Amino acid sequence: MLSIEPLHPADIPATAMLHRQNLHLGLFPRLGRHFLGLYQESFARSPYGIALVARSDDEVIGALFGTTSNAEHYRWVTRHFGPQLAVAGGGALLSRPHVALDFARTRLGRYSRGIARHIGLLPTPAPRNGGPNTLSVLSHIVTAAAARRRGVGRGLVEEFKARASATGVHRAFLVTEEGGLGTPFFEKLGCRLIARRTGQDGAVLREYRMILDEAGAYEELGSDRGNLTVVHAYPNRLRPIHPVSAHRH
Repeated sequence: MLSIEPLHPADIPATAMLHRQNLHLGLFPRLGRHFLGLYQESFARSPYGIALVARSDDEVIGALFGTTSNAEHYRWVTRHFGPQLAVAGGGALLSRPHVALDFARTRLGRYSRGIARHIGLLPTPAPRNGGPNTLSVLSHIVTAAAARRRGVGRGLVEEFKARASATGVHRAFLVTEEGGLGTPFFEKLGCRLIARRTGQDGAVLREYRMILDEAGAYEELGSDRGNLTVVHAYPNRLRPIHPVSAHRH
């Protein structure tokens, strides 16, 4: 029987292995299971983090990690997990020179500026387009290869949506690699593609916005009055919407 539960420390070896074996995008999977375990633990401990596992017959077959306020989460992680992550990451880079060179070339400057902002050495930039500071992000979701197409990912996402919505946020953002398994999965869930860009490693990335609850669905409609589309997250609760003129009376 499938159950979706909060991550426990005893789950971390299994979730770190799942992450490393199935999610190859970005730097962190290349830093090894020890670093990944600490990184995942930070989501479970942070008051702004969400860490979930999918379990079947006491076996961990999936995991999800996200935030309810991304900036506050990483500020908390920098203060409370920063030294541990720095030691683990530094050790991993020393034993992986090719990864260290790639890190220095593509990420060192950005990471340094981010840490400086979090500890107050640099000012925090204003939100883009005057948007709110609270930004919920679905950071990672993974299921075991043998457990796919059994509703595991959907179950994890639904629990994430419920927990994030309970904190007062109504929409979340996520990024997935174009051409990967994430694209059809998130589009089937009704997520809205908002941007395409090239990542630091050269991969083409797709950015999506996910509606968490009914309030988020109406916010989505209100943000695009000139080109309204039906939101699929709540198909039984929202009536079909006919296009309206963007002209203001």
